Amino acid sequence: MPERSGCVGLYSGWIRQAIDVGMVAVMVVGTAAVSLVPGRSEGASFLPSERLLPASTRVWVSVADPQALRNRFERSALGGLVYDPLMSTFLDGLRQQGKTSADPLRGTLEITLEELEQIAGGEIALGVMERADGLLSTVTLVDTSGREDRVKPVVEAVLARLAAKGAKPLASPPAIKAFTVPVAAGSGPIAAATAAPREFAIAVAPAAIILGDRLDAVSDLATLIGPAAAGTPAGGGRAESLQSVPAFATVMNRCGNGVPATAATVRWFVDPLAYLAADRRTYPPKKNRKGPDYVAIMRRQGFDAVNGVGGYLFFGEGNIDLRHNTLVHAPPQNGQPFDSPDRFQKAARMLRFPNAAAVTPAPWVPAGSASWMSLQWDIANAFDSMQPLVDDIVGEAGVFDDVIASLEEDPDGPQINVRGDLIRHLGSRCVVASDHVAPIDPDCERMLIAIETINPEAASAVIAKGMASEAGVRQVDVGGHQIWETTAPVAAAETKPAADDGDAEAASRRRMRQRERQEKESVWPNLSVAVAHGHIFLASHRDFLERVLASPQMSSIAEDAGYQDVAAELKRLLGGEWALSSFGRTEKSIRPAYELLRAGRLSESKSLAGTMLRRLLEGDAQEGGTSRDAEQTKQKVDGSTLPEFEQISRYFGVNGTSMQATPDGWYLVGVGLWQGGNSPATAEDNK
Repeated sequence: MPERSGCVGLYSGWIRQAIDVGMVAVMVVGTAAVSLVPGRSEGASFLPSERLLPASTRVWVSVADPQALRNRFERSALGGLVYDPLMSTFLDGLRQQGKTSADPLRGTLEITLEELEQIAGGEIALGVMERADGLLSTVTLVDTSGREDRVKPVVEAVLARLAAKGAKPLASPPAIKAFTVPVAAGSGPIAAATAAPREFAIAVAPAAIILGDRLDAVSDLATLIGPAAAGTPAGGGRAESLQSVPAFATVMNRCGNGVPATAATVRWFVDPLAYLAADRRTYPPKKNRKGPDYVAIMRRQGFDAVNGVGGYLFFGEGNIDLRHNTLVHAPPQNGQPFDSPDRFQKAARMLRFPNAAAVTPAPWVPAGSASWMSLQWDIANAFDSMQPLVDDIVGEAGVFDDVIASLEEDPDGPQINVRGDLIRHLGSRCVVASDHVAPIDPDCERMLIAIETINPEAASAVIAKGMASEAGVRQVDVGGHQIWETTAPVAAAETKPAADDGDAEAASRRRMRQRERQEKESVWPNLSVAVAHGHIFLASHRDFLERVLASPQMSSIAEDAGYQDVAAELKRLLGGEWALSSFGRTEKSIRPAYELLRAGRLSESKSLAGTMLRRLLEGDAQEGGTSRDAEQTKQKVDGSTLPEFEQISRYFGVNGTSMQATPDGWYLVGVGLWQGGNSPATAEDNK
């Protein structure tokens, strides 16, 4: 969402879309899980990976009991989808196109998920570590217990692929093979002309394999799990390991509470800003794409208070098809109470999401919508905290205050005192709802943002004043409610100052407003705004806003049986007050991206869900492309073999997530419920 839609839209839109995208990611990750969950030996061949990987590990994913996970996955609706014969041709095509790398972040570990399936017998762990020089190194540890006889053919296949790429051997310790691998043109985030050859190493230890993109990292881990470490006591492992990191320990302890003893889990952990900073150093942007270093800005503005995100994910427990426990670790600073506005410093003070009772859908949220999310946010505090962040992004002190002043003082502007005329009349609840309309195409998706107001009359007056100053806006009456709708694009040419206007600063402000309008126009060309039902509404399309304004004649999503089922489960799992709650129909959330993929038009998708699906399937992010670049390219994955959506829609149910603000950060519990009636098909059923 652009800044023009407001800071509330910026943050609540990301949160709502992230929840929807999570369901897309789970579908793709679940597909990969079929390959990552073969049998397991009676005894593990090495200590748990969190005791072997260093404290500088920035990303970690682990499946401790692959066979149990496979069994649970087969009992889930997602497993039924993956094993359905209707999906086999598409999934086989993905494997043949090589879209199933074992390294989802950069695709440099040279082994496929299918090969991992052949050799894995125990824990599978991926670790991305920050080295002493500040660059990243990626490793995969595989427990091959009980499958040692399958290791040699897989290693030989990996070595053959390396030879075909022109890899050259490096001097390495016994039982480790290492190479320098040329970077092919267009195959990596750094241009081949300027990139040095990358490394790759593979170590074969007793009942284990280690693969990585740095010889020293693979050699270090091989020492910990090799013959010399065979007698490692239960308390052994690395002294300064990932397990010793306080944020990691807190996340695992908190998210592990309440996990059923029978659950087979996927555990994960990310140190977000540390990872992103190291990734930028490792894969610097091309010169012509350089811009503000947002990671450095976020750190300067106090957002590094969020120093860990992770948790547990598991399938098929009781009537819950999928569940995740997640903790965003951000303990208060300077001894402040966790619910204090001063919990964090600088611009990070805007991260105040107070718990509240009855975070439930309002009557005006239409029944049948694809998704709904409600967030409690201290909006006034967020507005007051934005100035240093905006100035830091622009790179000039005072920019934020100048823009706010211009909105009030510029004779060509709306002449609004943002803080006094608008912000002080806002409440603390933000709502995001989404849906789509027929026919399904790149423009079919709808989104609406609603911001609570405690003084609707004052809010309506200031919105009317602001919209009146915009070009190409018309006013429409819908059932007694006034809608301001953008109807025409803003001219691309810059507004010229009057002949007697010698104020260069005023002219600069006009150009800045014009650029903002152009940015808004490119994202939501049909932006519609209204004040009703105690909220300020901003909708991507007027038809969706009209559905909202038609209530109470229309039924609410709160009356949906699926919503009530999800709400009951979340209340059982996460009692007390919440700062966020969401509900979604996976079928409706996923369908636009699915249909575009099937039609070969996924690259045209404008939604975050479509973008994420494209990146998960095609690896656009690995090639350093921007979303604009991706929109100009053809779809790489052949979706024509996908079945018609109606043939698989029975596998998609409902989902929801709730979040509590806690002394350690924000704790989220999410569930997916399958509503197909009978148990979904399993691998055994489809044989």
